[in-house]
Amino acid sequence: MAAVLAIWFLLPLVAACTPKTDEGWGNYSAEQLSGDEVRYDVRGGKGYLRWAAYEGASGYNVYRAESTFGNYGKVNNSAVTQNRYLAEHFIYWCYKVTAITEDGEVPIGGPISAFSQNALIISPADDMEAVQARINEEHAALEKGSSGQFSDKRFAMLLMPGNYPKLDIKLGYYTTASGVGQSPLNVSVGSLYVSTKVLYNANATCTFWRGAENMTVEKDTVWAVSQATSLRRIKFNGNLALSSSGWSSGGFIANCRIEGTVDPGTQQQWFSRNAVWQKWDGSGSHNYVFSGCVGDTPPSAWTEESGRSTVLENTEIIAEKPFLVYDGMQDYNVFVPALQANTSGISWGQTAEEEGTYIPLNAFYVANERDTSQTLNAAVAEGYHLLFPPGHYLLEKPLEINRANTVVLGLGYATLEIAQGNTDCAVKIGDVGGVRLADLLIEGGAYSKNMVVVGTTKGYAAQIPNVLSNIYLRIGGVKNAHTQTDAAMVINANNAIGDNFWIWRADHSYGIAWDDVTYTNEKGEEVTDYGNPVENGLVVEGDNVTCYALMVEHCRGYQTYWKGENGLTVMYQSETPYNVPSQSDWMSLDGKNGCASYKVAENVNTHRAYGIGIYLVNYSGVNLASAIEAPQKSGIQMIHLVICDFTQSSSSSTISNVINNYGGGVGPNSFRRLVQKYPNL
Repeated sequence: MAAVLAIWFLLPLVAACTPKTDEGWGNYSAEQLSGDEVRYDVRGGKGYLRWAAYEGASGYNVYRAESTFGNYGKVNNSAVTQNRYLAEHFIYWCYKVTAITEDGEVPIGGPISAFSQNALIISPADDMEAVQARINEEHAALEKGSSGQFSDKRFAMLLMPGNYPKLDIKLGYYTTASGVGQSPLNVSVGSLYVSTKVLYNANATCTFWRGAENMTVEKDTVWAVSQATSLRRIKFNGNLALSSSGWSSGGFIANCRIEGTVDPGTQQQWFSRNAVWQKWDGSGSHNYVFSGCVGDTPPSAWTEESGRSTVLENTEIIAEKPFLVYDGMQDYNVFVPALQANTSGISWGQTAEEEGTYIPLNAFYVANERDTSQTLNAAVAEGYHLLFPPGHYLLEKPLEINRANTVVLGLGYATLEIAQGNTDCAVKIGDVGGVRLADLLIEGGAYSKNMVVVGTTKGYAAQIPNVLSNIYLRIGGVKNAHTQTDAAMVINANNAIGDNFWIWRADHSYGIAWDDVTYTNEKGEEVTDYGNPVENGLVVEGDNVTCYALMVEHCRGYQTYWKGENGLTVMYQSETPYNVPSQSDWMSLDGKNGCASYKVAENVNTHRAYGIGIYLVNYSGVNLASAIEAPQKSGIQMIHLVICDFTQSSSSSTISNVINNYGGGVGPNSFRRLVQKYPNL
């Protein structure tokens, strides 16, 4: 049962004015396209389709279909004489263009929709062999760690309501699959597949950046993944395995129903929220946390003998992630689930109507990769929500969300990149409430003070919580260039909710040095290994902030620094920085060895945390005095804490204590330490 909170948002009215590009064809008519280039933009309830002029064409035909491989019908009665077409109906459908020549019709480019050419829209009436071939092609390009892990490709699958019994949904890097029915029961697929060959020996510790939502999966599923992944609103009619035979380091599941057994396998930690299953079969790893789950679940226990599971009967406060819905009448909406308190189990069911609000997609500004911060901010100021199709969006200034109840939703790991010269941040939510930020990968730049800021004024009392779902911040790793931020995410506003974060100072690939280092290689060439300094991953200044599945890794200072009152973390995962040059390079503000991963400020009187796992991965022989630091006060409750040494015999690095001066340490002679409760007052 879920108690729906009385506070929730009223839909903002879309401003009567429309973006300037909707004043006729505006700048579109002057834009020069070349080759087989096709562009499609939706603005102000109209679709602007343009294509490169074809030499020798006497005219053009325009075709549209409900889906990418659908049955295309011609929309023009006579030949289109200009290389553009205005769609005033069926604007979110897929479009094709052909040039009329003496030799017949010649295709120009491929199918395109408002969701970009990186989105595959699938209907049950499609040629499933063609659909599967496209899925296989995209997966092959994005499957393996060596070629896919830092690829610039982005891909989303949108499945319309219906049954797809033979379809194998394959998810490589930067790929999402979303059913666009109202319920997971409206879309059924044969299988859901994640490769176990991303790294050698079925190692899934780098199987990042992929997700699935809002569908039924008929067959048994192996979901061997790690951070920056999600399973939401899925009904599994078989069993679900969270690893294969190799190592794995996940992960996140929410609002799902599993008719069979969940086998966590080798997962070193996992967070499950508001899920239902027949049985969860395993509790032997480091840190499994369950919040509001229903079914045969391991009991809450925290010993070497009985396992390490943390069970919370209810989820205190949550709003599920917004998602796309296709209503079967040529239109899309975004469904925004309501804020709820003290929930257990799933929010959807066979008959019960789910609490929430529909926003028509025409109330959204559908971005494209040519957008700038100026055009995006103008759209928000004019009353629009934002939808980011799969792609890259370079932000020369912060994206500013200063209107309450705005929804910002990404598809296919849409990536917001901080441009050179943007020293502020990527996304700044002002002193407003009810904002939903969801499904975004945010990329660090040369230097920005922050990457995401929630609330501009410390302690701003947002009466309606801002909710951030599936937000992933990455600094470094993509290219050998300097990237830097002081504090990746700062939450100033009170009452904010985070639901599945990964804040990652990259530890492998390019641009991952402690600081920039220039040297002469064996060929006599001067080269630079660039660094990615990050002081803090998350800084919480606001009160009553709640985080579920908070994962922060490798930052140089306090990785999570909690300064607000009455904070709550349910499941935390972190690794120490890898490449510390020396102990003197890694000292805390008060002179201690290293910097605690999870730091609660000394002046904080109330704070709770459940299921905190911090892992030593440093190979340079340094010491961390305490993995966690928190005041010893009656209002501080730290339940189920664990530290592990993942280097073991490969390093002399150590952690001296789990929390403050308590709990003992890990190092070459001690693998794991557990603390059931702190403080013991």
